[in-house]
Amino acid sequence: MTDASVAAVATFDEEQALDIRERQIAVLGSWRQIGHAILVVSELGVADHLVAGPRTAEELAEATEADADALRRVLRCVATVGVFAERTDGRFELTPLAEGLRADRIGGLRPMVLFSAAAFTRLPYAEIMHSVRTGEPAFDQVFGMSFYQYLEANPEVNRFFEGFMAHWSRRLADRFAGELAPERFGRIADVGGGNGYFLSKMLQRHSTGTGVLLDLPTVVADAEPVLKEHGVTERVTVVAGDFFTDPLPAGCDAYILKSIIHNWPDERCLAILRRVRETIGDTDARLIMIDQIVPPLNQWDHSKIIDLDMLVLFGGKERNLREWQQLLTAGGFELANEPAARGWALLEARPVR
Repeated sequence: MTDASVAAVATFDEEQALDIRERQIAVLGSWRQIGHAILVVSELGVADHLVAGPRTAEELAEATEADADALRRVLRCVATVGVFAERTDGRFELTPLAEGLRADRIGGLRPMVLFSAAAFTRLPYAEIMHSVRTGEPAFDQVFGMSFYQYLEANPEVNRFFEGFMAHWSRRLADRFAGELAPERFGRIADVGGGNGYFLSKMLQRHSTGTGVLLDLPTVVADAEPVLKEHGVTERVTVVAGDFFTDPLPAGCDAYILKSIIHNWPDERCLAILRRVRETIGDTDARLIMIDQIVPPLNQWDHSKIIDLDMLVLFGGKERNLREWQQLLTAGGFELANEPAARGWALLEARPVR
């Protein structure tokens, strides 16, 4: 190959790489348009209408009560990023990405899309600069109250949020119920355990175990049908209470905090951990947390995105392993396992005497 041809190939490669980078920036810079288009197909349930096979925009518009031309343009847009695929015959079909938007998909992403677009999420993010400059949640600035106070004042939003959290609880339960090995413990306390789905899954694996479900009164009000469905009603004591102020269940062998700690800043987290430590006393009960671990440097992980939700909405934070260890030490515990290095992980801790 001559010097001229080598230079030509090099120039072509550079131009091609530049073109790819420009397209990537175009996608990232168009997050609002793409995000709203994905919201549209999520709210219309387009993925559900394609389960039986490809359909035209006209057929989908009729099924979803939408304008055919407008819907076709939206579908064409999301197809550029892999959500649905446009065929040469004019029909649209499911893709692996679009499968995640099906309403019947356990652990699917449709609830996350709807959560991200809800007014109580969208409006605080418009004021994210407040959080960046002050370190305080923009939610409080926008609504004049904390996230959880807002839920208490808005029952409809609270029901939506509880459903959203229950969706993720199912996903985490299916993943971690076995890893936790609940058969090690005679009595398990699920602190802030929602409607009891996770506790039910653990007790199904441990036929002689018993449990205590503690959460706010409005939350545990939905527990009975869940416990009954899993056949564990007689083995669960349901306690309506606030884990910051009300007594925690005594005499348990394990205390579960699933997706709890990351919702709060360090001082509030320490208050929770120290209350659990005080309740454990001189026993060898275990603290088990299921939460996010942020990986180092430039590694991709969704925890780094959820961390912004913690900053803007809740006032909490995601933590790396070193920060988790520091928090546990300050709360009177030490890590007793080697958790996953990134993402959702199980952290087991023993009390330090």
